[in-house]
Amino acid sequence: MSILCSGSFVADILVPDLPEIGPPGSLTYAPNGIHLSPGGHSSNVAINLAQLGACNIHAVGSIGEDEMGEFLIDQLRNRGVNPLPEIQRDSTTAKNVALLVKGEDRRYIAELTANSLLTTEHLLKSINLVEPDFFYQGTLGGLPDIEKNLSMILEKTGKAGALNFIDVIMPSSGWGYLEPASQSIDILHANQLEAFDLTREINPHRALSKLNRAGVKLAIISDAQNGVIAGTNKHHVEMPAFLVDQIDPTGAGDALSAGILYYLWQNKHRRELITEPETLIDLLLIGQAAGAACVTGLGATTSVMMKNVRNILDEQKDQVQTCTRIETQ
Repeated sequence: MSILCSGSFVADILVPDLPEIGPPGSLTYAPNGIHLSPGGHSSNVAINLAQLGACNIHAVGSIGEDEMGEFLIDQLRNRGVNPLPEIQRDSTTAKNVALLVKGEDRRYIAELTANSLLTTEHLLKSINLVEPDFFYQGTLGGLPDIEKNLSMILEKTGKAGALNFIDVIMPSSGWGYLEPASQSIDILHANQLEAFDLTREINPHRALSKLNRAGVKLAIISDAQNGVIAGTNKHHVEMPAFLVDQIDPTGAGDALSAGILYYLWQNKHRRELITEPETLIDLLLIGQAAGAACVTGLGATTSVMMKNVRNILDEQKDQVQTCTRIETQ
């Protein structure tokens, strides 16, 4: 079974364990180095899937015709992913600098270059080439051309039999692109802030119900160390987080999505099964365990390995499952 991941390709430059950000004119040495790694929703989810044990994984994203773009493509290939890049000759590969000061939230310095220029034409060619069983579209809110045609894209993949999984970010031009596509969305993942901004419902249960009524078959709202809440038209599931020592929270949401997709791929699940409560609990367990594994290392993909996921599940699965609540709607 094939998986096609679409979204952004970004080069992440991570500077961890900084003692402080100095005043203007000062020099701060990075005590644990400056790290370059692949990033962006599409590459993160694809790499995580490969590291969890999935195969036949393809990744679509937009890069510049430059050395940083070549680095990203090489990294994807080396990790078992087939890259399908759209090369923008008039732009550059996007870079994102993450500054991690001890005891403080992350600081980002990012750029919008080729990463936001992915075209529907290129994506449709990739869909026709791969004929995916699972289609993941991330970075929605930052891909103008894809958003403009999202309803048509998801209708095409859905009619061909693919399970459609979308992942959103805070949009630059509003959420209007989602409504026409909602009936073709099998799984939607958003964090708590995104879900509130999308639905204008501060209560996550109401937010889930609103998304389900719009047509989304399974809506998932993640809330970092507070766990996840997920809902279908029949059931809402509230699951606490796994407890781990956090080193770097970068990419935890992408790891959650990858874990869910891996479970569905491994079990060859189609869309009609994702609304069953047993399936819902199982996919959330492995998704959350992948997200927990992610934050124990530096970067978005370094620690998302099946060995780490299994260790977390072996140690905490029973406790998390005992504390999970299911409500009939």
